[in-house]
Amino acid sequence: MKLSQIFLFLVLGAATLPAQTPDAPKKKRPPAVTEGPAVAQQVVQNNSLVRVNATSQSYSLHLPWQKESPSSRRGLGVVLDGNRVLVTGQMVADSTYIELELPEKGQKIPAKVVAVDYEANLALLESVPSDRQKAFFAGLKPMAVDTSARIEDKVDILQTGRVGELIKSELKIGKVLTRRYNVEGSGFLVYEANNIVRSEANSFTLPVVKNGKLVGLLLSYDSKNQVTTILPAPIIEHFLKDVADGSYEGFPSLGMELQSTLDEQFREYLGLKPDAPGVLISMVMKGGSAEKSGMKKGDILVAINGFAIDSRGDYKDPQFGALSSSHLVRGRAYVGDKVEIKVIREGKEVTLNGELTRRKPDDYLVLPYLFDKGPRYVLMGGLLFQELSRPYLDAFGEEQRGGAILRLSHIASHPDKSEEEGRKKIVFLSLVLPTPSAQGYEKLGGQVVNKVNGKAINDLNDLADAFKNAKDSVHVIELNDFPHIIYLDSFNAERDNMRLLDGAYRIGSLKRLE
Repeated sequence: MKLSQIFLFLVLGAATLPAQTPDAPKKKRPPAVTEGPAVAQQVVQNNSLVRVNATSQSYSLHLPWQKESPSSRRGLGVVLDGNRVLVTGQMVADSTYIELELPEKGQKIPAKVVAVDYEANLALLESVPSDRQKAFFAGLKPMAVDTSARIEDKVDILQTGRVGELIKSELKIGKVLTRRYNVEGSGFLVYEANNIVRSEANSFTLPVVKNGKLVGLLLSYDSKNQVTTILPAPIIEHFLKDVADGSYEGFPSLGMELQSTLDEQFREYLGLKPDAPGVLISMVMKGGSAEKSGMKKGDILVAINGFAIDSRGDYKDPQFGALSSSHLVRGRAYVGDKVEIKVIREGKEVTLNGELTRRKPDDYLVLPYLFDKGPRYVLMGGLLFQELSRPYLDAFGEEQRGGAILRLSHIASHPDKSEEEGRKKIVFLSLVLPTPSAQGYEKLGGQVVNKVNGKAINDLNDLADAFKNAKDSVHVIELNDFPHIIYLDSFNAERDNMRLLDGAYRIGSLKRLE
């Protein structure tokens, strides 16, 4: 899902897209064969990397009491101080088992996640301290993080071959910009580099180095255009510093949307002079840093922490040049830091002061992602109710977003009205199972629930409580759309619930509210 043409996001956001990995390796391919004259590849000694093997199993989004088939991932982790290993967050998402492996020897030890940030797509692993752990890490050397990389710098992507030999492929950083990593709406710093990247079997997570120091992790590789996207060291350093105090808080955000002011007529309408800086604040997120600092929709943002903001929403970064102003918050500041914002309001410059915060995923009306846990749901008499999430919408794809799904997508993109109504989550009827109680409702799905038995439904906890109080032995369910009201006989619904627990759907529980 792409950003709109004119909006720049400084918000958490949000649906998950997997990182693109290199093409599958050819069988019996010699590990040191080059891909062409433009590629500098060589075998080098490996003493700072380990293979990471993960087994993952996510929950079904449409039948939330079930799990999908398990799958495996393999990548290279970077050894850091304290015998910890850095990988991408995608590497360990929904993992049920993780192990570390020495590439040359094949020795393995189990590992666990110490900290993970799915928005920044980073995770830190460690194994249980023991003699076995000491022996495993005895020959390994922690790798330092280097944040000094700039445009035109040459960097190397590292991979291991079939018998553990380390293969180095040279790239050149061509661009520095901000882009989503793994979660919709969360923009972070990225490097873009060009050249052919050789593919190996263990390429889900790959380190990028410069002079033996870590400058990033591979995010994606476009083999057609030979463009590599790299998660850069400044974001990695921010993550590691935040983890170091034992209380990880994540990356802050202002919580607003910006609209560029490049159009001359638009600038005239806003009262901006031709050479004046600034972008229009088109939305201020409820509960975000911007709202708490006093920012309002319609303000013209002109500076953040002393950095002038131009008509594109960019500032001049001392290391990277023109860069999205989102990096001033996400890359250069921490939760709890003070922020000074200058805006033009009704023709006058106003200085706003506040403290940077981060909205947690559960604070959002529509969950931006679902990792390491199953979707919340309530099943009553064959009617399945869920809380709306971005992954649920993304599961349908752009081409299938018609009818009810299109209406739900609109709510997810415009949460203001629902939040003003007091909703904490969007509870909707997602599926109707073939039970006697639900007969006649088979074609329903995607309708937002307003009330049940007279009780306003602001999240699934409200729904579960409402079903405890049937009116005259009938559950009255009020919906946002046609048919607007449906009825369930409470006695028959409970009977069908018992049948569902014993039936072919393998339903272990009629609800998940944790």
